[in-house]
Amino acid sequence: MCNAYGLNQPIGRLVEDFQGLMPFVFDEGRIPNLEPREMFRPTNRAPVLRPVDPADPSAGVAMTELRWWLVPFFHKGAVKDWKAMCTNARAETIATTAAFREPFKRRRCIVPASHFFEWKKVDPANPKGEKIKMRISAVGRDVFYFAGLWDRSNPSDHDGPLESFTLATCAPGPDMAEIHNRQPVILDAERAAAWLKLDGPGQELLKAGPAGELMAVPDAALGQ
Repeated sequence: MCNAYGLNQPIGRLVEDFQGLMPFVFDEGRIPNLEPREMFRPTNRAPVLRPVDPADPSAGVAMTELRWWLVPFFHKGAVKDWKAMCTNARAETIATTAAFREPFKRRRCIVPASHFFEWKKVDPANPKGEKIKMRISAVGRDVFYFAGLWDRSNPSDHDGPLESFTLATCAPGPDMAEIHNRQPVILDAERAAAWLKLDGPGQELLKAGPAGELMAVPDAALGQ
């Protein structure tokens, strides 16, 4: 799972990452400020990159802020009545799960991050025992991208459409296996651009990277 992450890089850093892959499209041509955020949690609004034209991602991507915790298009009740924990979408079933299959086909996104958090069991044999908060980052990279999906719903208690997103998760790679039994899918800019292509590799990208890709250290702010 991944239910906490942060981003401390300016948007100019993201533009630089995608240079030569796809352009950024900004309202009125102005690059907005992107305030650093140490931790996003479910239901927070967070920056997301999605194609201006989903059928042609090469036309450019736009940054917007969406609610983290996907509420699918078919939910018509109140937001609070959507109980399914759709902060993460399992890579193995992302194309078939009711809440995710349409977004997988039509509404993919990428979510920029500089780190994420996971809570490691001190004693794996004692699931209710003490846990250590770990801060995980990508070795040699100050920013990376989660593979994501977004959707637009019309909840009964919301003034207008609600746009929300989820992060794809997969079985852990060598760097995460001792920390948790799942991890978010981590992409560099090139693979992130490929993920946005609806006729591209799709699920083939939703897997963990090789040993040495991620670095995990105990976080100083324990207990958050």
